[in-house]
Amino acid sequence: GNPKGSKAARAEMEQVCKACHTPTHTKNFFKMADMHVKLYNEYAKEAKKMVSELGKKGLMKKDKWADEAFKTWYHLWHHQGRRMRQGALMGAPDYAHWHGFFQIFQVYKDLQAIYNYRIKHNKIEELSTVMSSAPY
Repeated sequence: GNPKGSKAARAEMEQVCKACHTPTHTKNFFKMADMHVKLYNEYAKEAKKMVSELGKKGLMKKDKWADEAFKTWYHLWHHQGRRMRQGALMGAPDYAHWHGFFQIFQVYKDLQAIYNYRIKHNKIEELSTVMSSAPY
């Protein structure tokens, strides 16, 4: 970080990049990284909204670490999300895509299935098949 804030920190980092790379390369790199983060944020926002709504409706277990919806959200945020963002920012396309976005999408669909079941039936499923087969 930079004591003057995130914009100053980014400008500082861009200067580091420009020591070896052209300004065009640096500009395109940060544009691509920003697009990855923006895409991730769209999925994370919707996933967080689903988990929050389940909580407000009393459709989450008291022990969040025993709750499939929470654990699925955690994987989307921490594991796949972190790999996607780091892969994009560190120039690792395999982590940005296959170990990142591709798995984010799979985990998002898993969370959506749990959410839809709970909303439709107004109860927590007795056994989730989601986490037992997912590529986490």
